[in-house]
Amino acid sequence: MRRLPAAALAAILFSLACGESEDDVLLPRKLLPPEEKDTSFVTVRGGTFVTPEGDTVQVAGFRLGRYEVTNRLYLNLAAEENIPLPPDPGFPGMEDYLYKYPDYPVVNVSMNEAEKAAAILGGRLPTITEWRYAASLCLDGDVVGRYPWGELTPELAGYPANYLAGDQWETRYMDGYLWTAPVDSFPLTDAGFACQAGNVAEWTVIPGDSMAGVCGGAWLSAACGITVDACRRLSPGDRARHVGFRILLPLNR
Repeated sequence: MRRLPAAALAAILFSLACGESEDDVLLPRKLLPPEEKDTSFVTVRGGTFVTPEGDTVQVAGFRLGRYEVTNRLYLNLAAEENIPLPPDPGFPGMEDYLYKYPDYPVVNVSMNEAEKAAAILGGRLPTITEWRYAASLCLDGDVVGRYPWGELTPELAGYPANYLAGDQWETRYMDGYLWTAPVDSFPLTDAGFACQAGNVAEWTVIPGDSMAGVCGGAWLSAACGITVDACRRLSPGDRARHVGFRILLPLNR
């Protein structure tokens, strides 16, 4: 049987995973209290950033979640403001994902729901420029085609991310995981962030655009899809089992 190129396979998987919308929510159950890592933030100093499109912009300072939002944190935030809970992603062998895997990133949350959850902590979602700026803090020069850890591909770098390892569906376990991974499973970047490449793609705001950006790639992304500049567009009301989010706080919080 002929195998699809990695980029084509990733595009098909991405489209298949985007069929959910904001309906059919789960009922709340007993909650685990948030842990320290759930609300760990990294201070990002403001500075100049050259976007993948070649524009030079000034970015103000902010604080960004060290980790992607976990199931445990999302359940607590959702309970506080009665935000709908996402449907189970249906990962084989990981049933009841939202409750039984508290250290894993929440998925199937729309951008609209993510924004409501972030606001409970006094935060918001990062813009696409803020997200890319934070992911590129330890890189020099052009970010196009580069990873948060540098130029080496994930394979040559020793699999520092959860992605479509080997760029084939059948070998994706080579990074240690078939689906999502706990948010602290991989080394932090030099700037102090976890999983800015792979695991789950993350919602970002595109100012002046009705669509949203999802950046960083995910467990189903080929190596070319987890670079700093790799972002796709989704509707703010969409849900996908490979998309989560990270919270931004202003510096005075």
